[in-house]
Amino acid sequence: MSRVKPLFLLAGGGPRNTEAEAAYLARALQECESAKPRVVYIGTASGDNAMFFGFMRSLLHKAGAGEITMAKLAKRGADIASAKKLLAEADAVFLSGGEVDEGMLWLVRHGLADFMLKLRDGGKVFIGVSAGAIMMGSKWVRWENESDDSTAALFDCLGFIPAIFDTHAEDEDWKELKCALRLQGEGSRGYGIHRGGMAVFSADGRLTAEGEPLLRYACIRGSAARESDIPAGSSVEL
Repeated sequence: MSRVKPLFLLAGGGPRNTEAEAAYLARALQECESAKPRVVYIGTASGDNAMFFGFMRSLLHKAGAGEITMAKLAKRGADIASAKKLLAEADAVFLSGGEVDEGMLWLVRHGLADFMLKLRDGGKVFIGVSAGAIMMGSKWVRWENESDDSTAALFDCLGFIPAIFDTHAEDEDWKELKCALRLQGEGSRGYGIHRGGMAVFSADGRLTAEGEPLLRYACIRGSAARESDIPAGSSVEL
């Protein structure tokens, strides 16, 4: 029997609906085998920003978390042994919002990406918001010049889920997601998580929309376009 737990991808972004976010977090923490789950906060995407941590710590406590500790990794000379011990002993790992490339840079530099995959495979609960949610997918995109897509290139994320994700980008018509799919090539698919929504990826490979529809995009004949919507409460197999 698989020990792998569902993954929880919160869109975040924009004005906060703290009640809805706390409810999503509570749903995720229910997967932990503890009445007061211990959570390790990974803030590499936000440079270990203390204000972000304080806000999310309050929400996580509201959702039922017990002890919440930040593993400070967004720096050279981070104590990796202590971080690994924290991660191994935690009931859940929370990945913060911020910048996806910064978030992954520090995890890769410190040799933690493969370690976190082993934790995921061993039954650790993972929760990500915004950039943290994107980091659980397969790839993301960076630009040398943000106004010139010819300078864009894909980079690896944690690869927990075999798909590309974007979050709360409806005001920009999901342009970064579409660029990533064009770079990945023909037949690639990705998912946009609406502001105020959440996606849940289960151990049996199903992706479920919660709160808001998921938007599925595909690269067909070199162009990335919206393929279908997955209504809230519905699932698709990846």
